[in-house]
Amino acid sequence: MDSVPQFDLGVVCGRFGHEQIGHKSLFDFGLKMCRRVYIIVGSAQERGTLRNPFSVETRIKVIKETYPGIQESRLVVAGLNDMTNELDVNEEWGKYLKEHIESKMHKFANLMIYGNDEFRSRWFASEDLVNTAELVVPRATIPVSGTQVRGLLTIDAEREWQKCTPELVHYMYPQLRAELMEVSAYKEIYDIVRRGKVMDLDAFMKVYKTFEDEDKKKKLAELQK
Repeated sequence: MDSVPQFDLGVVCGRFGHEQIGHKSLFDFGLKMCRRVYIIVGSAQERGTLRNPFSVETRIKVIKETYPGIQESRLVVAGLNDMTNELDVNEEWGKYLKEHIESKMHKFANLMIYGNDEFRSRWFASEDLVNTAELVVPRATIPVSGTQVRGLLTIDAEREWQKCTPELVHYMYPQLRAELMEVSAYKEIYDIVRRGKVMDLDAFMKVYKTFEDEDKKKKLAELQK
């Protein structure tokens, strides 16, 4: 007999670009513990960038493909723009997020589900979480990151990519790689890795780190204006 869900509404918020098995574990926890789950795909305004190469439509489609047959009233997936950029996370962001959830779902979350090793309650003022439980699934549980998944797409390592992604979206590999490789940053990273003559994930990650550091500097500078 299936267990009765403990909560009414569970919420998972992230960029999910694109969904991998670690993300799916969060969604599965939500579906097990909640009558309804709302997956918020953040940075919805971005596409074709280093951190968010995939459009919000693609990111949402990948998630929905993973859960065929589940009623939309049970699993809701929708995008949400950043206030400014993804590094602008504070209590104002929490209020923005809470207002969005209440507007979309007509109530706030009974359970917030996170995928980091620490609570993200810093998103919210303490009074905003009075009636909300939090569940954290440590990253070490499933040591896969979105960056690694994008790296495997970049170096065209399909079999390794499949090990990190839900089986039901494996057919999307050509589409996802094509969309990724339209992004200038990933074209450049691919060329640098290829010239290094070692086409593996470690080589990708080393090059990616330099691009990511520069990207963070630019976004932090934007917030200081």
